[in-house]
Amino acid sequence: MNKRYLKQMLTYFSKVYHLGEKIKGLKDGRINPQIETSTISFI
Repeated sequence: MNKRYLKQMLTYFSKVYHLGEKIKGLKDGRINPQIETSTISFI
């Protein structure tokens, strides 16, 4: 799988399933997290 194909696939999923909005809306039970939940989920 090359980088171009991966970029196209991620762009498609993002447009169809609105992944960015869903990742931003994630919450977890950590108290005072050093790294945001959205960052961990995206990776």
